[in-house]
Amino acid sequence: MRPLIGLLVIVMAMLTAAACGPGSEPRRDPGDTPPRPVQLAVVEPSTGGSVETIMGSVVARNRADIQAKVQARIEKIPVVMGSYVKKGEPLAELDTREFRARVQQVRALYEQTSAELGRYDSMLAQRMISQQDYDAARARATVAEAGLHEAEAMLSYGRIEAPFSGRVTQKLVDIGDLAVPGRPLFTLEEDAAPRFVVSLPESRGGQLAVGDAVRVEIPSIDTVLSGRVEELSPSAEQESRTFRARIILDSYARVRPGQFGRLLLSVGSEESLLIPDRALVRRGQLELVYVAMPDSSARLRLVRTGRRFQNKYEILAGLSDGEKVVISDPATLSDGDRIEVRP
Repeated sequence: MRPLIGLLVIVMAMLTAAACGPGSEPRRDPGDTPPRPVQLAVVEPSTGGSVETIMGSVVARNRADIQAKVQARIEKIPVVMGSYVKKGEPLAELDTREFRARVQQVRALYEQTSAELGRYDSMLAQRMISQQDYDAARARATVAEAGLHEAEAMLSYGRIEAPFSGRVTQKLVDIGDLAVPGRPLFTLEEDAAPRFVVSLPESRGGQLAVGDAVRVEIPSIDTVLSGRVEELSPSAEQESRTFRARIILDSYARVRPGQFGRLLLSVGSEESLLIPDRALVRRGQLELVYVAMPDSSARLRLVRTGRRFQNKYEILAGLSDGEKVVISDPATLSDGDRIEVRP
């Protein structure tokens, strides 16, 4: 028994020595520091008028990657990035010497077969040739005519034109580059009222219909625009389980394709607990808040959030109605800090 007691005394002595070693720090007593001035918000339920935000992007009404239909060197590019062009105006011109030569060659063949067919007409009327010989001559003339049309079409592809009026948003080639079918040369976006594209979750897929009026927030320009649902996919995408919607936005000079936006969608009368987004502290995968306690301290609390509204989060677990959370720089606090409420 005595050897066991002696061993316990030695272990306790070693632990005490380690705790008092040079690498240790005394535990800070929250009462040793002055209280931190903070602002609080009350956790309260919302039973109506809540708005859920769904992220999306502004896109052009029409957008096209312009490609060449034939392979040739680029000789002229009359546009630059940002240029406005009308439908049918040139974006680039290619070296078409080979195609012009082909047109001349096929036109000569067409003229020859057409003249031959004319002679065969009179010969057939005089019964100097058979119907079979005449049909063969007519077939040769028809093939030559089709070849001429094909060669002229290939020649026309040397002029790359705008398919609609808009602005050149990307210029991917320079003079002297080889235009190859399948490789984009320019990106053209229609200069018209933009669209907003958003993916609706399954739970909200049936909440919108084509023609519905909606609101879209564009945070970068601090603007909320009115819009109307133009297209709505009837089926959900298998990978994301979302319904794709396309919304016509009101024209506004500062709205540009590619900007981030949020669809402001009313959630009706569903009851939920809400906290300001400023109260949430993220540490890795954890979602935390600081709760104001009756003893004027701030205690760290693990929570689970749901939907994000315009400037609030829905709380699914971790908080109760009526509790108060810190909303002024909560990430700078430590668990147990003394706090003092300020207006």
